[in-house]
Amino acid sequence: MKKPLRTVLLLLLPLLLVLNACTDKSKALTEEADGMLFWSGEYMVDGCGFHLVINDTNYKPDNEDDIGDAFKTEASVPVRVRFERLQQQIDRRCGLATQSRAMPGIRVLSISRRE
Repeated sequence: MKKPLRTVLLLLLPLLLVLNACTDKSKALTEEADGMLFWSGEYMVDGCGFHLVINDTNYKPDNEDDIGDAFKTEASVPVRVRFERLQQQIDRRCGLATQSRAMPGIRVLSISRRE
């Protein structure tokens, strides 16, 4: 290989590696769905926070604190939610329970009451 070509390739290699590292191969898809939001109380008083049921599947939001206080009701709330699925289960031990309450994790991007 000629020396100038090898020099160019050696200079381009780090650039290609950086560009490849910056590419997000696991882009989360944003989804929107109707569901039911359940509130079971604050963790500090033995509650279990929020969980969301969409198409008969329970999900645990990883950003429960971003869900407004208006949704903290005893009755379940019909909602329209935009979210991203996470690649992990979320297991929040709460109350006096010692058994796992692991659910597929989601990140809520927006949520509104559905009439």
